[in-house]
Amino acid sequence: MAATALSRVFQIPSEVIEHALTLCHPRDVASFSQTCREARRLVYGNLDQYLWRQLFLLFPFDDPRQTPSLFQEDGQFNWRKELHRRMEAQLIASRTSSTLEDLLMAIESFISVVRSAAPVTWGYERVSSPNLLWVVEVLQSTNMLRSPLLLSQEGNQSLARLRAYLALTLDEYDDDDVEGKERLKSIRTRSRCQVYDLRNYHQDNDWGPFNVTRGEVDWTHVESIINVVSMNLSDRPHDWPDTRPRYGLEATRAYSAPGTAASATGDWAGIEGHWRRYVCFMDYRDLFAFNTGNRGHGQQDGSYFDTPSFEEAARLIELKLTLIDAQAMPEVYILDRFPDSPYEHYPTLYFTGSSWGIQGNEATVVGSVAMSESGVVRWRFVSSVIITHFTRYETEIIELLQASIANSHIQWSSEGVQIGGIASAFGVIGTWTGILHDHGDPVGPFWLYKVEDDHPIYMRALVNN
Repeated sequence: MAATALSRVFQIPSEVIEHALTLCHPRDVASFSQTCREARRLVYGNLDQYLWRQLFLLFPFDDPRQTPSLFQEDGQFNWRKELHRRMEAQLIASRTSSTLEDLLMAIESFISVVRSAAPVTWGYERVSSPNLLWVVEVLQSTNMLRSPLLLSQEGNQSLARLRAYLALTLDEYDDDDVEGKERLKSIRTRSRCQVYDLRNYHQDNDWGPFNVTRGEVDWTHVESIINVVSMNLSDRPHDWPDTRPRYGLEATRAYSAPGTAASATGDWAGIEGHWRRYVCFMDYRDLFAFNTGNRGHGQQDGSYFDTPSFEEAARLIELKLTLIDAQAMPEVYILDRFPDSPYEHYPTLYFTGSSWGIQGNEATVVGSVAMSESGVVRWRFVSSVIITHFTRYETEIIELLQASIANSHIQWSSEGVQIGGIASAFGVIGTWTGILHDHGDPVGPFWLYKVEDDHPIYMRALVNN
């Protein structure tokens, strides 16, 4: 920009220049700041960061001041730093020459953007989050997650976490897309190997999707559970077609679950109400054969899932849950309790309720919900059921769980994590197994999510028939 032109620009009141800059792209504002000292002072010199706050909100992004402080990385939000971080992530995603280090840094930025999405508020349930729209647009337009450099990062927790949030929404393919079909088949095989490998469940990780060393969420395992359950449901389009979990980035928003945007403050996790739960499991003979086929220390042989005899079941369970006091926890709950919450506004909650499964069998459900130090909501519960009708799969499992049964009284334990924010529509992802965790107990994935009170029922309807 010529010196004479610059001098004319700064004859205009700085407030007017600043307002004009808010209508520009952040990169153009950064370029303007390099034209002269006065421009740099105007762009970067104001301590109130008014310009950068306006650029951030008008881009648009969600206002971080609406996000619960627990999930903000800094007590004081730095508008300029965060906007620069997001623009850099977008640039990295769009470049074909980005390094692996750059890609992983961009992934961390995208996760941060998802976690800082504004919670759903009453009356605005159908208004989308600008944060999440931006992440989806960038990832779709750049195809960054299919970069060859990321193929070697299957165990990377941040990459798995972002994929878990997306839940295969960017992996859909057309009927004539052979490459897409093969890619999804490979994802399914890898996910089944992770979910049904009994070595992944033991006391050190609470028999759930958690890391042994730090006790934090194992996002690789969580992603695998989501993949297994969602693809099993895709194989069954005519089974309970109007009862499907919500998934994708919008479903990760805090209080996006039905009825939680205006829920009572005491029920911060949105527990009370009606829920649906999908559980999946292998025929026990398949589970045993898969786990004994490879006695080495590597990954189990995924080709087992291609055998004609392989079977995997998916079952719908309907639940109704109610909050109770900690002192009112029934004796049937023999699992370890979560430690007291370090967060005043998010105390550990306890609940009980009923569930109805295949053949209308009714179970008692007892559990608790806690906020972890990392800001992830954890669920732990036990279901105790008296079964009067058995499917073939269930008969085989029952015969192998005699230590957990008294007069057909079976107890299962479940460990899960809420995906996204508090009371998200996405729900809870986790694993179930026998409550006593005996050697040889079966294990499987589940997906638990909240529904409207008038949601269609299938299992409870069998009770009255």
